Amino acid sequence: MGCFGSSDPNARLIQEACRGKNDEQKKVIEYFCKQEGCLSKNMSDDEYMQLVTRKRDSMNFKAKAISKIGLDEDEISEISPAMFEGFVFKNAYAKKRANGRWVSSAYQVSWVFFSSTQVYIYRHTFNMDEDKKNESTDEFFYKDVTSFSTSSETESAKGIGDQKFEVETNKFCMVVPGDKLYVSMDGVSDSESIIQAMKQKLREKKM
Repeated sequence: MGCFGSSDPNARLIQEACRGKNDEQKKVIEYFCKQEGCLSKNMSDDEYMQLVTRKRDSMNFKAKAISKIGLDEDEISEISPAMFEGFVFKNAYAKKRANGRWVSSAYQVSWVFFSSTQVYIYRHTFNMDEDKKNESTDEFFYKDVTSFSTSSETESAKGIGDQKFEVETNKFCMVVPGDKLYVSMDGVSDSESIIQAMKQKLREKKM
């Protein structure tokens, strides 16, 4: 499938953005950048969400996280592990769906595990428009964790050419001395109850 559509004023920019991409990545770029009404039809909002979900599910992030931590699962089950997920907008393509919610070309999945002495956080961000990922693992003793909280953050996303979008997002934040670790949580419906359980465990461990 080609990226060029002569009826789109952004056709040249889209064509340049698609250079060197595979077919799926080209379709993703078109979804975010091509204007409605062009000769070739974009994928729908639902089709894009299905694409993201399939990629997320294929990567088995919980197993990746446990492998990176290097402990058996029963060693990190002080309480149930917490999973957060959602779109990341910084330096990614962004688009407002028909239902009013924003999506982007980058998606983050994070796992937080609790052992008897430490908290472990695994974060993995993958991109739908390019072969790029960002993966990290951190661990902290309970005494070194200041707090768990939520916050609203404004991220600057990109469109085609010089277009920019400011998108308000909800994030989970783990505060440690000298740093704050943020993860996207827009895709988690029961995030508040998850975070309350984490706060309770932190209070117990600090007593």
